[in-house]
Amino acid sequence: METQTIVIIATVVVVAVVLAGGIAYFARSSILPARRTARLKQRFGPEYERAVATHGDTATAERDLTERLEHRNTLELRNLTDSERRAHIDTWTVIQQEFVDAPVRAVHDARGLVEAIMRDVGYPDVPGGTTDDHGFERLTRVLSVDHPSAVSAFHRAHAAGHLTGADRERTESLREALVAYRGLADSLLGGLPQSDDASRTEGAPPPRGPSDHGTPERSTSAGSRWKSVLPGKTR
Repeated sequence: METQTIVIIATVVVVAVVLAGGIAYFARSSILPARRTARLKQRFGPEYERAVATHGDTATAERDLTERLEHRNTLELRNLTDSERRAHIDTWTVIQQEFVDAPVRAVHDARGLVEAIMRDVGYPDVPGGTTDDHGFERLTRVLSVDHPSAVSAFHRAHAAGHLTGADRERTESLREALVAYRGLADSLLGGLPQSDDASRTEGAPPPRGPSDHGTPERSTSAGSRWKSVLPGKTR
């Protein structure tokens, strides 16, 4: 075989190898990220778009969501026992009744119930009675992996959950906040009963009187659990 022919063949082989490498690199740099994006969108739903909006770019948002997934994979969560689930459902019923006379306290207690359920399920480092929004936002980041729809609904209502000056606006804000916490509790518990009492959450009755600190009647069936799971309740 002539030297010139050997050189041509070698050149062709080298070019083919370079092209194959370029194609492989292109596939890796474009197709794989696209698949990762698709998986994250499917897993997080509307929380994916919220993460992109929060971080300002897709790459940073996807790193954040990937870190949430990796953290979730390190956790060993458990199913609630029937008695635990029943107790939490009873507590929610009491909170819903409390909203009539003490809406501010009811919303605070609804947050406390979500935290109590998270602790019982096995989420680590869940404080009792989180009062700052930043602290509870940290908890929703963890919840967003397994409960993205409920967390997304919570975030949509979060701004409305702040107290405002006008009584009418404040009442609507508190009602929306209670509904948002109900969504989180419902998702964590695998469903709250849709009885007449439970379904009233979507249209929670307006508070009675000018005070947000009235003392509601509490059912005896849930009273003991109420004290044990909610922060700031004296025995």
